[in-house]
Amino acid sequence: MGGRRIIFRVLGAGLVATSAITWAGAAPPATAVTPTIVTIEWHDGNVDQTGTLAILHDHGMHATYLVNTGPILAGNPAKLSVPDLHALFADGSEIAGHTLDHVNIQPLSVADARNEVCTDRNNLLAMGFSPTSLAYPFASFDDGSEDVAHYCNYDGASATAGLTLKGPIANSVPPADPYAVRTVNAIKKSTKLATMEKYVVGAEAAAQTNGGAWTIFVFHHLCDAHCGPYVISSTKFGAFLDFLQAEAPNGVVVETMQQVIGGPVNGPCNPVTGAGCDTTPR
Repeated sequence: MGGRRIIFRVLGAGLVATSAITWAGAAPPATAVTPTIVTIEWHDGNVDQTGTLAILHDHGMHATYLVNTGPILAGNPAKLSVPDLHALFADGSEIAGHTLDHVNIQPLSVADARNEVCTDRNNLLAMGFSPTSLAYPFASFDDGSEDVAHYCNYDGASATAGLTLKGPIANSVPPADPYAVRTVNAIKKSTKLATMEKYVVGAEAAAQTNGGAWTIFVFHHLCDAHCGPYVISSTKFGAFLDFLQAEAPNGVVVETMQQVIGGPVNGPCNPVTGAGCDTTPR
């Protein structure tokens, strides 16, 4: 910013004021921070996941809930109900697919795999949701599984695990293969908050080097009691979201799978006749 400097010179018995204009150099521009995207996935539609709504809402964040519609439609009390799903959806979270019955589709016949994936997605559409994302159960998938996900009109799919602190620590943005997006190992009760934070910080470094980074955390149960190994307490989950908020100045943003991958919300696909299915190469 420019400024005027007054200079006094002694001439004989008096002071004569003269002036000179001095200009400071322009301040260097702030270094741009490349975004680091974090996605929070909740798998299997377990009923204790209802407790995540308030925690996410208080942090202004949303998650991707990947559910199996078979037990939900059967009224299994251990699973989220359709109204539960609508409450999560109304708050801005994504409701997505995880196969009809939580089966490993990789060893199935093409017909059976399509039935599991397409029927599950058709059910979600009929419930009033906009499913564009799939998670392969048991992290089991191959090229044939990816073809099924594409055929059933999904825009992308994730498989649990594949990201490690030793690398790769994050997916590229956009992902190299939208039907083979990898995640951090499923979070367990024994997983330390510090370890989760290390994954985020590592992804931040990768983002600055590679022009973007996307890391995904997979959760199953929100529980403060004895709920098996794949559980996180409400306190630890809240603390993790606190950390993500604190990392916002470093470029961390929380987005759903749908937000990252994009793509249209396609219509239903009949797994038997092929009507409405995507038969184009993926």
